[in-house]
Amino acid sequence: MPPPQEDAVPAVAVTESAPSQVAAAPRSGTATHAAAASTEASTAEEVPAVIAEGAPGEDAGEPSAAPSGAAPHLSLSQLGVDGTNPFIDRADPAAIRAARAARVKARLDKVLAQGIVNQEAAAGRGSGSPVLRALEGAVYASTLPLNTHATLSFVIDSSGKVVESSLGDADSNRPAWLRLAHETARALASRTLPVPKGKSVRLTVAVTSRLELPSGADPGVEVDVLGVPVKKGAGPRSTKLDILNPKNGLVPLSLLGDPADAAARPRRMVSAHVVSEELL
Repeated sequence: MPPPQEDAVPAVAVTESAPSQVAAAPRSGTATHAAAASTEASTAEEVPAVIAEGAPGEDAGEPSAAPSGAAPHLSLSQLGVDGTNPFIDRADPAAIRAARAARVKARLDKVLAQGIVNQEAAAGRGSGSPVLRALEGAVYASTLPLNTHATLSFVIDSSGKVVESSLGDADSNRPAWLRLAHETARALASRTLPVPKGKSVRLTVAVTSRLELPSGADPGVEVDVLGVPVKKGAGPRSTKLDILNPKNGLVPLSLLGDPADAAARPRRMVSAHVVSEELL
């Protein structure tokens, strides 16, 4: 009786035209190992070609160089770290102290000079006196409304000449007030106004025009009957006539006003005063 034979393993057929293709084996992993070996062999054949294409002496395991489209490198100066700090003053400490002392002295001198100017203006000896008189005369001769007010500014240079005029606040008719400011500046251009030596001045003046009676009261008479207003005056300071007011008790008629206004006619009254006289 012949001895039992082991299961024969079929031979693996590998074609010469495609080394990486291996015939399948039904019951063994031999075909798998053979395919892996064939793949490694083909990969090994391709590696030298890759190395040959690179730069001489370049390691195949290192990544390739950065693409040509990368952003350019910035210098240390462009980054602000080149060793200098623009926020630190590297001047001589003695020069820094001298400059600081000069600034403090300049401010102190200006404050003291401004105090003297304020005292002169309060006493009527400043630059404002001629300007006030010129403005009041211009308003009297103008066609401005009878009841109006405005604030005007004038710049006087160090030689005492008016070089600029402007209009600030105005309650009505701004074009007429602006025209009056320019006309006043032209009228004063030929004069030399008093200013501190070597200093320019900005003079701000407030001008008010009112139609009023000799006592300063507003024209017209305000009339109340039994405590009820029946007639209004021309302003809040008009003479007031109160008839049969229950609050007055036994007084049937009361008149609140100045007797000097009884036969007087109202007229325009103009007043101007200096708001500020600032050194420039």
